[in-house]
Amino acid sequence: MNTNPGQFSLVEGDGLGGTNITFWGETIVPYSDNLWYETLPFEMIRTFEEKPQLVVTVDDVPVVCHNMTCDFTYTEPVGEVTGYGYNHVTKVLTLEGTDLPNTTANISSVYFALTHCTINESSVTNTSLECTLDEDPTCGDHLPILTDILGVVPNSDTLVAEEFTCTLDSIFPSTTLNLLGGDNITLSGSQLPKDLSTSTVSIIFNDTNQTECIP
Repeated sequence: MNTNPGQFSLVEGDGLGGTNITFWGETIVPYSDNLWYETLPFEMIRTFEEKPQLVVTVDDVPVVCHNMTCDFTYTEPVGEVTGYGYNHVTKVLTLEGTDLPNTTANISSVYFALTHCTINESSVTNTSLECTLDEDPTCGDHLPILTDILGVVPNSDTLVAEEFTCTLDSIFPSTTLNLLGGDNITLSGSQLPKDLSTSTVSIIFNDTNQTECIP
């Protein structure tokens, strides 16, 4: 291949008698001092909308919105959770903060340790509220999640997650298990995950093959 700018040549054998065949040509587009820029890609064109439109489907079926308007509004978070406390005996969670929703009608939910918390209506103020966990908390490191009608109320960066530990009390059956698998094993304990869609559970036996048990 000739490296002279504007020209090229190619030398190639014909595969029969070893005769060389030479092709020679010039570049079709001449060199120029002009600058040319590509067209701005469409995906880089953006506009700012206060109520952007959405494409909504249910089970892959398009949804018809009221007045043919499928929009949503960006809303700045209101308030902040600045502190919390949890009583492991009574399962009562106490939240403290600023500009919190002051009525239960403005509170969508309170969750802590992957567990719903029922609100004590008389405790709700702009700076605090109390609720009681419906079930035992799930093990792991958790922060409270307070959601009002406008969305999740942000937690302060200074909050430290509460640590809950899983405890196994019994395993049944624990003997005469089939080495090829197929046995249903029941694990009993405290603060175990209640919903596998929100928790990651890995169970491995302490044997040579590190046999796995699928929840």
